[in-house]
Amino acid sequence: MIYYTRNEWQQNTFSKNIATEQLDLNEIVSLNDKLTYKEINDIYIPLVQFLTEKVKADKSFVSFVQDNMLAENQAIPFIIGITGGVSVGKSTMSRLLLELMRLYNPNWNVELITTDGYIYPKKVLLERKLMSKKGFPESYETEQLIKDLKKIKSGVANVPTYTYSHLTYDRLQDAYHYINQPDILIIEGVNIFQTNNYSEELVSDYLDYKIYLDAEIEQMKQWYIQRFFKLQSEAFQNEQSHFYQYRDLNYEDTQRLALDIWQSMKLILMKILCQRVNVQI
Repeated sequence: MIYYTRNEWQQNTFSKNIATEQLDLNEIVSLNDKLTYKEINDIYIPLVQFLTEKVKADKSFVSFVQDNMLAENQAIPFIIGITGGVSVGKSTMSRLLLELMRLYNPNWNVELITTDGYIYPKKVLLERKLMSKKGFPESYETEQLIKDLKKIKSGVANVPTYTYSHLTYDRLQDAYHYINQPDILIIEGVNIFQTNNYSEELVSDYLDYKIYLDAEIEQMKQWYIQRFFKLQSEAFQNEQSHFYQYRDLNYEDTQRLALDIWQSMKLILMKILCQRVNVQI
C-alpha cells in the first residue's frame, strides 16, 4: 500500500480540468461540513482522475473476459464503497464524488446509494427492541442490500433501492431510487466494510474500490455535537422531525443529550475503526 501526505498528494501532475464552478456546494455539503473549491481542486479532482483510470482498466478487463469467455455481454458496474466514522463527512464526499465523476465522464452513468435506507423501518426496530442499536450492523437489512448489489453487479436493469428521511429518522415508504445499469455505483455507509465469521456473503464482496474517511475520535465527537446543536435550531423545529420533542431544550440539556447519544455510538465507532484494514485509500 502506498501512503501520501497532503503535500505529496498535491504534487501530482493530474490535469485538473474539471469545471468545478458548475458544482452547487449547497446541494453537496452536509450540515456543518466545510468544503472549498481549493480543496476540491487540490484533493478531489486528482482522486476522480485516478479512479477514472481504475474504472477504465476494469472495463477493459471485463470486456476482454466477456469477448473471449462469455456468450453474452452484460453491463457490469464498478462499485466504490465509502465509509468512516460518525460525522466524518461520508455523505458530503459521496455526493461530491458523484458530481465530479459525472462532470469528468459525461458519457458514463454514475449513481449513488446510501445504506441509511437499509436500516429497518422504525416500526420494525421498535418491535425488535433495536432502537437503541440503530446504526449497529443488526439494525440493517443487510441481506436485502446484498441481494440488491448482486442484481446491480449482474447488470439487472432498474433495481429498486431503499431511501431514507433524516427528518423523520425512518425509511421512506414506497419511495425507491432505481439503479439502472450504471458504469459506476458509489455506495456510502458506516458498516459496508464490516466482516464476520458467519455470513456467506458480505457487502464488501461487491466493492471494487474502498475509501475510508479517517479522523480522530475526539474530533468526530466535536463535529457530532456541533451538528446536533445546528439540527436543534433547524430540523428539530419541524413537527415531522423525530427529534421534535427536543426543540426547546436549553444549552446544557442539549449538550447532555448530544453527549449521551454520542456515548451510545462508541461501540459502532470501534467496529468502524476495525474496517480500516485492507482499505485502498
